[in-house]
Formats: sequence, C-alpha cells, structure tokens
Amino acid sequence: MAIELSEKQIKDGWQIVKFGEIAKEVKSTTKDPAEDGLELYVGLEHLDPQSLRIARKGIIAEDNPSFTRRFSAGQILFGKRRCYQKKAAVADFEGICSGDIIVMDAIPKKIIPGLLPFIIQSDAFFDWAEKTSSGSLSPRTKWKSLAEFEFPLPPIERQKEILEVLEKLEENDLHISLLIDENEKAQRTIRHKYFSDKGIRKNEIVYLSSISHITMGQSPKGSDYIDSKIDGSLPLLNGPAEFGKYSPTPVQYTKTVTKLAENGDILFCVRGSTTGRMNIADQRYCIGRGLAAISGKSGKASTDYVRQILIYMRDRIFEQAKGAGSTFPNISSDNLSKWPVRFLPTDVQEKVLNVLNNLEEIQHTLEAKKSHIQKVRHSFWEVSNELQ
Repeated sequence: MAIELSEKQIKDGWQIVKFGEIAKEVKSTTKDPAEDGLELYVGLEHLDPQSLRIARKGIIAEDNPSFTRRFSAGQILFGKRRCYQKKAAVADFEGICSGDIIVMDAIPKKIIPGLLPFIIQSDAFFDWAEKTSSGSLSPRTKWKSLAEFEFPLPPIERQKEILEVLEKLEENDLHISLLIDENEKAQRTIRHKYFSDKGIRKNEIVYLSSISHITMGQSPKGSDYIDSKIDGSLPLLNGPAEFGKYSPTPVQYTKTVTKLAENGDILFCVRGSTTGRMNIADQRYCIGRGLAAISGKSGKASTDYVRQILIYMRDRIFEQAKGAGSTFPNISSDNLSKWPVRFLPTDVQEKVLNVLNNLEEIQHTLEAKKSHIQKVRHSFWEVSNELQ
C-alpha cells in the first residue's frame, strides 16, 4: 500500500524516504580481533527479542568464534535471520558479530542518530524485513531489501520531540524490567527456602502424591476426535501448544471421555521438550497423554500451594524426564507420584502462599505495564502522529 502524507505533514516538512537514505550498512571487518584490541563478540543468541539492549555477550578468547564483522559502540546490530524474532539492539561496546547480523549506522544530517534504533524496532520495519526474507527453513533478509523500506520522516525539530518521548518510554521499560528481575529473584529465594528438600529431617519429606491427586492423561481413540463442539462432547487438551498465555485454548473435542481435568486443576506437561510447563484448567477438560491433572488433597495442601511447589520442582522434573533412558523426555506416573517434596504445616503453607501470590500479582501488573510500553514504543508512526 502506497504511503501518503497528510496535508499537515506536508506543510510541516515531512518527507517519504527510503531507509537506505537515512541509514547505511557498516561492513568493517577484522582479520585478528585480539590484535585489534577486541575482546567481545555477539551472536544472534545474545540478542533479546524487542529489546534495544544487549544484555549478554561472548568472550572471544574463550570461545574463539570465526566471526569477522566488526562493530563499534552506538551502532545497531540487526538479526537478519528469522526476522519474526524481532532482534535488533544498540551496541554499547565494540566487538565482532555473527554473519547473520547486519551492522547499521545513521547517515549524519539525514536523521537524529538516536531515533534510528526506534525506527528499526518499529512493527512496520520488522514486517518489511519478514516480508522481504527468503529461504524456507531459516529465512533471511538482506540490506539491499531493507534499504528499500519506505516511511514518512519528520523534520529534524519534530524528530527531537519524538525522540524525547521514545527515550522516556525506553527508560520506563528498563526500570520495569529491573523490577521484574528483582521480583522473580524474590520468588525464587522464597521457593528455595521453603520447598528445598536439602538439609532437612527425613520426616519432613513426603511424596507429591501424599499432598495431591494426580491424574495422568490418556488420549481418546482417533475416531473419537471431532473438530467442533457437539452435545455431550468435551474439549480435548494434549499439551502446551494449546495452553495460550493465561488459559487453555483447545483445538479439538472428543465424544469419549477418558481422563478428566476439573475446573481449577493444574494442567502439567509430562512429555516432550515442554515437560514441566503448566496452566490452570478454566473448565472441565478431557486430557491426552501429554498432560497430567493435579489438585491438592483436602487437609494436606491447597491446589495453589501444590502449583507453587511444582514451579520450584519443574526444572528438576524436566532433567529427570530427559534422563529416563529415552531420546523423548517423559515423566511417568510413578516418578511424578513419588517425587519427594517438603511437607510444611498448613499454617506455614498459608503464609508462604500469601507472599508468593502477592509477588505473582505484582509480577503480572509489571508485565502488563511493560507490554503496554513496548506496544507504544514499537508503534513509532502512531507516536509520531500523536505529536503532530
């Protein structure tokens, strides 16, 4: 769709430009990073989706990467492979990077350099990068294609106003990210303190099945699967692909009831690479082999308390599932039922649960704020229009 400027934009000096008119690809290389005084490198794995910051990096002397592309502080590193992952960040150090990263820089006097990263991180730019990518298994875009991206660019004075707003959003995003990290750290500390089974008396250890009901899923026969709900059918869940972020989203139904998860039960993945992932049933479901339904036993532990224990245990459960003698991770009913957990008196359980639930509620609030800030920040053109 052709881009058109409004009458006000034309009057205010906006122009429709190509990305290659305001930015350039940097092709600087090095044959010997150590001799050139370079110590750090960046691969695609070091770039976080939708983040302008590089939080991780590799050490050249330790890993000896074969990269030759060089970058400097202030330049932008754009992941050209699998652009839908939205990886682009501003380097705050110099080093070398993967060949799957395009190094970019602003063209002086064409654009305020600080504004360029926000244009690159906009939804419109990533959509163009994905659209111009080629290759089936690992699609890549090229600088030549990115340079053709067209967008409306305001005059320098308006750029300054827009950049001021976007930088404030970025500061807020960083602040909230730090709060989220601290909150997660607090949750891990509390769970380790109260759920760890190390260094405590034997009589404080019980099996998971002692404090919870565990129902392992069983898939219906193939002929019992149906694509839409009919009278007497139940939604069918087979694994985390159908979980969604906050509630399950079944894609199939079944006429034959095998194993059930009741409303409020913990849906716990027991097979494959997602072993240990969880969600909460928001209604009655039929569950397949990939899931277990878990709920607390009355007088022993609440379902929510069991969920907190499972959050603490899931990494260890996954490691055991991988080491069960099969290339396909799997946790059996017997192993899950006999998983040792620390038993605490119900009054202590309630106090621990109250603290963890409060921290989780704070976490959800912070994540919602972060998501909102990122949506605004990545909608560069909407921000620009609001400031007209």
